[in-house]
Amino acid sequence: MSNWMQKVCLMAVACLLLSVCGKGTKGLEQAEAKTKTAVAEAAKTPQTIDIYCYDDFPVDKAQFLRHELQKVYPSVVIVDRRLPLPKEHYYAPRHRYSGVGLLKDLKKYTKDKVVLGLTDEVIYQSNELSPTFGVFGISFVGARVSVISSTQPSGKKHPDNHLVELMMHELGHAFGLRHCQDEHCFMVDAEHGNKFAQTPSFCKECKAFLNKKGWKLK
Repeated sequence: MSNWMQKVCLMAVACLLLSVCGKGTKGLEQAEAKTKTAVAEAAKTPQTIDIYCYDDFPVDKAQFLRHELQKVYPSVVIVDRRLPLPKEHYYAPRHRYSGVGLLKDLKKYTKDKVVLGLTDEVIYQSNELSPTFGVFGISFVGARVSVISSTQPSGKKHPDNHLVELMMHELGHAFGLRHCQDEHCFMVDAEHGNKFAQTPSFCKECKAFLNKKGWKLK
């Protein structure tokens, strides 16, 4: 348990014990139950975003993304261990990897953290258009795990500013945000296209949501 969680737990215990003095065994049992609830709630708030790089994803690009993310989130770490792209998630005819497959593999690293996977390879997600439809990034909403690719399905590389917006969008999903109706918000639905030019930031409502999750958005 982290120091932060230990402090939360100790404060919760102290406050609850003070509130039940003189109430006997039943009061203590209630306090214990409330303490367990407080600990569980504290555990739901991730303290760190861990970045994992697949294969030869450039170190300087990972460091750039971490730097941009640190402007709005307190703790961001590049894990000093590269992950190989699993062969079982590779679709050779179109030279791309299953985004869902990568997410499921990364999920084991989440625990009390959010995990972001970075790859240079094209990733895909099955949809109504194609079982191997190329996507920029992918996330399970609220599941604390995302994957983004620096390579578009066309084979072109994302400009750095677009890659930052893509990262923010997918991490928004990872923290629990769904698509936003605000056409100028990072969280707008791309609708199988590219809307980077019109999305300079999170909208007011999405900012408020993420700030409650530990972000520092102004």
